[in-house]
Amino acid sequence: MPRLNPKRAYSRAVGLKRRCDETCSDESEMSTDEEPLDMEINESDDYEPLNFNNKMIITDIADVFELCKSKCPSKYLSVLLFMTMRQMGITWRECNTYLKSIGAFSSETSHKWTESFVFGDYNEFCHEYGGGKRGECFYDCFPKIETDAKQYIVDRCSEKSADFTANDLAVFIDKKFYEITQTAKSGSSGLIRSVPSCRLDLRKWGARFENNSQRPYFEGHERLDVVEHRSQFIDYFLQRKDYYYTISDSENPAWQIPKLSPPCILLFHDESTFRSGDVSAKRCFFGNEAPFHSKGRGRSNMVSDFLVQHPSGPFFSLTENEYKKATQRYPQLQTPSDLNYYDRSATASIHIGQNSYFDNETILNQFERLFQLLQFKEQFKDHDIEIIVDNARTHSAKSHSLLDFGKSIGTRCPIDTIDYIDSRGVKQILDCYFQSGSNVGSSKGLFEISKELNIAVPDKVKLHDLRNILADHPAFKITSKLEQLADKYNVRIKFCPKFHCELNAIEGLWCHEKQYIRQKSDQTYATMLKLMVESRINFSDRQIHLKLLRRFWRSLKAYKKRADLCSSSTAIF
Repeated sequence: MPRLNPKRAYSRAVGLKRRCDETCSDESEMSTDEEPLDMEINESDDYEPLNFNNKMIITDIADVFELCKSKCPSKYLSVLLFMTMRQMGITWRECNTYLKSIGAFSSETSHKWTESFVFGDYNEFCHEYGGGKRGECFYDCFPKIETDAKQYIVDRCSEKSADFTANDLAVFIDKKFYEITQTAKSGSSGLIRSVPSCRLDLRKWGARFENNSQRPYFEGHERLDVVEHRSQFIDYFLQRKDYYYTISDSENPAWQIPKLSPPCILLFHDESTFRSGDVSAKRCFFGNEAPFHSKGRGRSNMVSDFLVQHPSGPFFSLTENEYKKATQRYPQLQTPSDLNYYDRSATASIHIGQNSYFDNETILNQFERLFQLLQFKEQFKDHDIEIIVDNARTHSAKSHSLLDFGKSIGTRCPIDTIDYIDSRGVKQILDCYFQSGSNVGSSKGLFEISKELNIAVPDKVKLHDLRNILADHPAFKITSKLEQLADKYNVRIKFCPKFHCELNAIEGLWCHEKQYIRQKSDQTYATMLKLMVESRINFSDRQIHLKLLRRFWRSLKAYKKRADLCSSSTAIF
């Protein structure tokens, strides 16, 4: 069908709006003078396109069906839907499942009334044996329940937990009904107002069921994959505890030397943003509008630091002689970069401008600097090095994935070569582009790569199946870029489980530094930078790191015994 020109499209829209206004005029005249309840979550009209394959759309269809039932008998609607679906070739069983899911008659009942309409008596089909009650609605008789229900919805939708449903509203209304009427509910009685009717009430009062973009941080804490990773993480460190420098449990914390060799030094890494209230004297304006100044939204500085579990800590740095030796071997350590490195250290800061976070390339550069400096720390000689890193995408990014490759020659390919260790422990290099022949310079694609890897695949294999076949091959079972970089310097990277900041001791460093800054800062950027340096000195002088490092091991033991957040937090704090 050709697209309408703008004039005809506008005329049609005006006509539809006029007819809609005429249809809804009776209802608008009967509306109360109450102020409308605004439960809009997102006032923007930029909605995503409808996905009719989404399972949640069934609920919306059921609500429309419930709304139509108030204007038209369920029999008519069920027969109309049943006849339409059967005419389109949908099976009887599929019709039955769909009709029941939206609250319509079953296929058996709909088929019976269809035969009555097509072959039987028209008057018999149109007769409503149920009587078709017409009168005041529920809330006309009980306006107090309507007011309380609206307030109940506002309170429940304002909570952090996203567990409010239409069934909760139905139970609330049912309870209020028996309180107002001062009657007792019998055991066999159902809800005074059905769940579908309550869903329509929610829509009528302005509520919407949408994606929850403000989910609490801790909701993913007990996710199955996170719990599995947490168990592996805890077991790894508790089984190797005698290899690490630890803190005594006495009232005055003291260092304990590793019992087994080779001793291992544990470092904790993380980034954090420090926001000032510094506001520029001048700025660009458009028209007469300007946003209000929000405290903490001024110029910002981001720090990426390391906390060291060793008596030489809490921060990592080299002496002048050690740093001189390091620069002789790695002259690039003195090359200027976008990061502001602390003297003879890998601790870095950056003034946040357009990008408000360290990207993967920046993180890799910082860690490579750390790995190079670690080799010249005299106190770390003959020690293994392990680093606990936050499980963020900037840290866990991989060089390539099967999803990045196409199937055929000349299709997409993210890298030139794949370096991997085969089953015999030998390092292999696989070219992803043809180096000779008629296809020189073109990408090989997964099909040709599978041939070079001596993996038998059918000639007409689908891309999805080909990816599943190659998924277990060492060439595609790769670690992150950060882990690969650490392997070159004989350093081990351990990713902290997601949503478990309590298992990364450096998180306490940010708490202490920001508390120190906010107590004394006059909200200017220059003063904030000065106080950031002072807060590190204060942290070291007060030996706060001893408590944080001891709490790390206590957290591991607490999770091992109790295995959940609430009970573990009680034991830790």
